Amino acid sequence: MPELTAPTDSARSVGLFGLLSRINRITLDTHSPDELLLNLCRAFGESGLFRFAWAGLVEPDSEDLRPLTYWGDQDHWLRRFGATSQLARSAREQGSAQFKNDLSMQPDEEYRVLVDGGIFAAAAIPVRESGRISCVLNLLATDAGTFDDSLCNLLREVADNVAFALEHMLGIQQRSAAESRIHYLAYYEAQTGLPNRILLEQRMQQITAGAPGEARYLTLLDIKLRRLDQVIQILGHQAVDGALRTLAQRLEAYRGYDGILAQLGADEFALAFPGFPGSNAVGALIHHVHSVLQQSVQVDGQEVFLNAGIGVAIYPLHESDVRYLLRRARAAAERAAQEGGLRYYSADLEKGLEQRLQLEADLHRALEREEFELFFQPQLNLKTGAIVGVEALLRWRHPEKGLVGPAQFIPMMEECGMMPAVGEWVLRTACAKARGWQDAGLPQVQIAVNMSVQQFRLSGIVNVVKRALQDTGLAPEWLELELTESLILENADRIIQVMHDLKALGVSLSLDDFGTGYSSLAYLQRFPIDRIKIDKSFIRDVAIKTESAALVRAIVAMAHSLGLSTIAEGVENDSQLGYLRKQFCHEMQGFLFSRPLPENELLQLLRDDRKLDLEEDIDAARFTLLVVDDDLDALANLNRTLRRDGWQVLEATRTDTALDLLATRQIGVVICDHNMPELAGTDFLHRVKKLYPDIVRILLTGYSEFASVIAAVNRGDLYKVLGKPWEDEVLREAIRDAFRQYEIMAGSRALVPQRTGNAP
Repeated sequence: MPELTAPTDSARSVGLFGLLSRINRITLDTHSPDELLLNLCRAFGESGLFRFAWAGLVEPDSEDLRPLTYWGDQDHWLRRFGATSQLARSAREQGSAQFKNDLSMQPDEEYRVLVDGGIFAAAAIPVRESGRISCVLNLLATDAGTFDDSLCNLLREVADNVAFALEHMLGIQQRSAAESRIHYLAYYEAQTGLPNRILLEQRMQQITAGAPGEARYLTLLDIKLRRLDQVIQILGHQAVDGALRTLAQRLEAYRGYDGILAQLGADEFALAFPGFPGSNAVGALIHHVHSVLQQSVQVDGQEVFLNAGIGVAIYPLHESDVRYLLRRARAAAERAAQEGGLRYYSADLEKGLEQRLQLEADLHRALEREEFELFFQPQLNLKTGAIVGVEALLRWRHPEKGLVGPAQFIPMMEECGMMPAVGEWVLRTACAKARGWQDAGLPQVQIAVNMSVQQFRLSGIVNVVKRALQDTGLAPEWLELELTESLILENADRIIQVMHDLKALGVSLSLDDFGTGYSSLAYLQRFPIDRIKIDKSFIRDVAIKTESAALVRAIVAMAHSLGLSTIAEGVENDSQLGYLRKQFCHEMQGFLFSRPLPENELLQLLRDDRKLDLEEDIDAARFTLLVVDDDLDALANLNRTLRRDGWQVLEATRTDTALDLLATRQIGVVICDHNMPELAGTDFLHRVKKLYPDIVRILLTGYSEFASVIAAVNRGDLYKVLGKPWEDEVLREAIRDAFRQYEIMAGSRALVPQRTGNAP
């Protein structure tokens, strides 16, 4: 074993002083913690006092010791790291320096590894940073007794100096990071990393400053996302952040080297670039941006459409001061967001925006000023024609503007968060009105009240409905709550539970505007609803467009299979009414019978027991047929032949006239000549099949080209094909067979119970 080194050796004292001086210079000149610890280990190693030096960081969470840097023979150290780290852990745990001057006398086996490698002395010195041990300095020496009092004191002083240096560096780094963060947040949006409004306005000033000729033009696109709030409610903020970053990346492709893309808010972007939209290049760019915004974005595996409105403003065409150009673009974007698509700025938009702000201010005071009132639209049974219900509809009678349409103020109320308060007023007022009509001895009708998504989110909505019924004395079976399909976007389990709680009160529930939202059969089966309300957008063309007809048929059939009743809204003509009756839709409301009425006009309808005029019973189709032929002689012969069997025969010389008759009359069989001038008989009967699949279709043809007839047969468009001229007995037997076929098809329809005029 080597002899102990004498602590009074003058050369050693000089060496210690030199080491301390070097370490002090290191702590003053080094600017990062990693560099500081690396230079310290090098200084210890090059001092001649130690064979190896290493520094380990203490992990804040686990308190584990992680080697950061070292000086000396790496292979030698790695073979002995376990033994040296034991002493370092002891220093960390005890919070004080640990010195071992004669490892050969230590009983632990770990230290035997060091002795076998020629290491007889070791030290571990903890370094504190802001009160906690952040690292440990570890020194290995070949001479026993290396760590005398003078060296131990020096090492403790070094630890204090290193701690001071580390805290100083940390403070500088934190201040620098904070300053960088403040600068970043001042000019960039953290959500997407895009420039914000400040940088946008600076860049627009740069683009327009001193640019000659056409280069002075600046085109600014303000992009307003329309459905962001709904998507956030469904998928959450984190998922939407990803969608916005994806959208930002797509828009970035159109920025160009001298333009700027900025984010002005969670749902607003702006794209500015030099150039005039009249040029082909700029016009094409705007078109491409518009196309990109129509594309879906993948969010957590779901396809989401954000539906943006784009406002375009041009400097100096629309605004001579570039500082106000964004205001012009925003005005155009607001209108585009309402209408969808793209809108260029015009002066009337500013006027409209000012009017909107004033209207919004008036709306906030409308409830307390008692400016709201209810109108009522009758709902009618399609079998009896009787009024069986009314829908309560909110109207605003402005003191200066008169009656304001709901399309103007309902969306505004939703944006301002006024729906819960106003909705409760509607509910209580409607219940009070219905009870008052009953007390006056009028025919009892169920009253339907729309319930907004904002109302339904309230935790106490069930109690709100319960109190309204109790305070007004209306029995719950006379109240129907109309819920919007968009509720399905909310927390489905919670919504379904609330619906069950409402049903427990005894009220009815209907699903409003069905087919326009997000309903699925899986949810529809779980919803405790009583009725489906078919949206008016499907009713508009139901008697002429096969697509609308197919949707309405599917909705009614689905409702029947689930035991639900159906009501069609927006019925405006006899063709729509006739089609709905043929599909066994239960009820309707719309301008065909009545517009929404003030209370006094509705009460007059109830007193007069006004009904929908249903000209013929649905059973009339069992003996009514339609003959379509532009040959008047052929029509007369057909009519004469068929009336002998007691059939009611309707005639049409044009296919469009025939379609009107099919919609408004109850018809079981249709016969059409193939050679019609405006639409071939096979094409007409194909449309009849799509619109009225129960009607039996027969084609008359003397046409020599049979390709289209064969195709119609193969498609299943035709029940029979008869030659022209025909044999009377063959024709009459074919008609009898056709009506028997109609009986079979019509008899397969199943109806669910409907409301009458006296019970909901």
